[in-house]
Amino acid sequence: MSNEKLMQERYGRASKPSRGRVIALASVLFAVFISWSIWVSFFSPQSAKPTVQGYEVVDESSTVVRFRVVKPAEATAVCAVEVLSKSYAVVGYREVVIGPETSADALIEATVNTTSLGVTGLVEKCSLK
Repeated sequence: MSNEKLMQERYGRASKPSRGRVIALASVLFAVFISWSIWVSFFSPQSAKPTVQGYEVVDESSTVVRFRVVKPAEATAVCAVEVLSKSYAVVGYREVVIGPETSADALIEATVNTTSLGVTGLVEKCSLK
Protein backbone atom coordinates (compact mmCIF):
# COMPACT_ATOMS: atom_id res chain seq x y z
CA MET A 1 0.00 0.00 0.00
CA SER A 2 1.39 3.37 -0.97
CA ASN A 3 1.93 6.11 1.56
CA GLU A 4 -0.58 8.41 -0.20
CA LYS A 5 -3.31 5.75 -0.21
CA LEU A 6 -2.66 4.98 3.49
CA MET A 7 -2.99 8.68 4.35
CA GLN A 8 -6.26 8.94 2.39
CA GLU A 9 -7.71 5.93 4.18
CA ARG A 10 -6.70 7.24 7.57
CA TYR A 11 -7.60 10.94 7.23
CA GLY A 12 -9.93 11.06 4.28
CA ARG A 13 -9.55 12.88 1.03
CA ALA A 14 -8.69 16.55 1.15
CA SER A 15 -11.36 18.46 -0.70
CA LYS A 16 -10.42 21.47 -2.78
CA PRO A 17 -12.67 24.52 -2.54
CA SER A 18 -14.80 24.78 -5.63
CA ARG A 19 -14.14 27.64 -8.02
CA GLY A 20 -17.69 28.93 -7.54
CA ARG A 21 -17.24 29.25 -3.76
CA VAL A 22 -13.97 31.13 -4.16
CA ILE A 23 -15.56 33.56 -6.64
CA ALA A 24 -18.61 34.07 -4.38
CA LEU A 25 -16.45 34.73 -1.32
CA ALA A 26 -14.24 37.16 -3.25
CA SER A 27 -17.35 38.97 -4.56
CA VAL A 28 -18.82 39.33 -1.07
CA LEU A 29 -15.53 40.64 0.35
CA PHE A 30 -15.22 43.11 -2.53
CA ALA A 31 -18.78 44.38 -1.99
CA VAL A 32 -18.12 44.83 1.75
CA PHE A 33 -14.92 46.76 0.99
CA ILE A 34 -16.67 49.07 -1.50
CA SER A 35 -19.51 49.71 0.97
CA TRP A 36 -17.04 50.53 3.74
CA SER A 37 -15.08 52.87 1.42
CA ILE A 38 -18.23 54.78 0.48
CA TRP A 39 -19.29 55.09 4.12
CA VAL A 40 -15.88 56.36 5.22
CA SER A 41 -15.70 58.84 2.33
CA PHE A 42 -19.18 60.35 2.54
CA PHE A 43 -20.93 59.45 5.80
CA SER A 44 -18.23 59.46 8.47
CA PRO A 45 -18.59 62.10 11.17
CA GLN A 46 -17.00 65.45 10.44
CA SER A 47 -13.99 66.49 12.46
CA ALA A 48 -11.72 69.44 13.15
CA LYS A 49 -7.99 69.03 12.62
CA PRO A 50 -5.55 71.46 14.27
CA THR A 51 -2.06 72.35 13.06
CA VAL A 52 0.28 74.13 15.46
CA GLN A 53 2.14 76.95 13.71
CA GLY A 54 4.28 77.94 16.68
CA TYR A 55 4.41 79.03 20.29
CA GLU A 56 6.11 81.68 22.36
CA VAL A 57 6.93 81.34 26.04
CA VAL A 58 6.31 84.86 27.32
CA ASP A 59 7.31 84.28 30.95
CA GLU A 60 6.69 81.83 33.79
CA SER A 61 3.01 82.66 33.89
CA SER A 62 1.96 82.66 30.23
CA THR A 63 2.61 81.15 26.82
CA VAL A 64 1.11 82.07 23.44
CA VAL A 65 0.21 79.18 21.11
CA ARG A 66 -0.51 79.87 17.42
CA PHE A 67 -2.47 77.32 15.37
CA ARG A 68 -4.86 76.80 12.46
CA VAL A 69 -7.94 74.57 12.39
CA VAL A 70 -9.42 72.83 9.35
CA LYS A 71 -13.15 72.36 9.98
CA PRO A 72 -16.46 72.57 8.14
CA ALA A 73 -17.31 76.22 7.45
CA GLU A 74 -20.61 76.26 9.36
CA ALA A 75 -19.33 74.33 12.40
CA THR A 76 -18.06 75.51 15.78
CA ALA A 77 -14.94 73.79 17.10
CA VAL A 78 -13.58 73.60 20.64
CA CYS A 79 -9.82 73.10 20.87
CA ALA A 80 -7.86 72.06 23.97
CA VAL A 81 -4.58 73.99 24.11
CA GLU A 82 -1.88 72.78 26.50
CA VAL A 83 1.50 74.02 27.66
CA LEU A 84 4.03 71.45 28.89
CA SER A 85 7.05 71.75 31.17
CA LYS A 86 10.43 70.16 30.45
CA SER A 87 9.28 67.06 32.37
CA TYR A 88 6.20 66.81 30.06
CA ALA A 89 3.82 67.84 32.84
CA VAL A 90 0.86 70.01 31.86
CA VAL A 91 1.49 73.44 33.36
CA GLY A 92 -1.22 75.30 31.44
CA TYR A 93 -4.57 74.44 29.83
CA ARG A 94 -7.20 76.41 27.96
CA GLU A 95 -10.16 75.59 25.76
CA VAL A 96 -10.57 77.84 22.73
CA VAL A 97 -13.91 78.12 20.91
CA ILE A 98 -13.63 78.70 17.17
CA GLY A 99 -16.94 79.76 15.67
CA PRO A 100 -18.26 79.51 12.13
CA GLU A 101 -17.22 83.10 11.42
CA THR A 102 -13.52 82.10 11.61
CA SER A 103 -12.13 81.16 8.20
CA ALA A 104 -10.16 77.96 7.69
CA ASP A 105 -6.92 79.81 6.95
CA ALA A 106 -7.12 82.11 9.98
CA LEU A 107 -4.24 82.02 12.44
CA ILE A 108 -5.56 81.61 15.97
CA GLU A 109 -3.53 82.86 18.92
CA ALA A 110 -4.34 81.53 22.37
CA THR A 111 -2.67 82.93 25.46
CA VAL A 112 -2.47 80.20 28.08
CA ASN A 113 -1.83 80.99 31.74
CA THR A 114 0.77 78.66 33.27
CA THR A 115 1.70 77.59 36.79
CA SER A 116 5.41 77.34 36.01
CA LEU A 117 7.74 77.86 33.06
CA GLY A 118 6.53 76.01 29.97
CA VAL A 119 8.81 74.73 27.23
CA THR A 120 6.28 73.85 24.52
CA GLY A 121 2.73 74.62 23.47
CA LEU A 122 0.43 72.27 21.62
CA VAL A 123 -3.17 71.66 20.65
CA GLU A 124 -4.18 68.37 22.27
CA LYS A 125 -7.41 67.93 20.30
CA CYS A 126 -10.24 69.75 18.56
CA SER A 127 -13.82 68.58 18.50
CA LEU A 128 -16.95 69.90 16.84
CA LYS A 129 -19.80 71.22 18.95
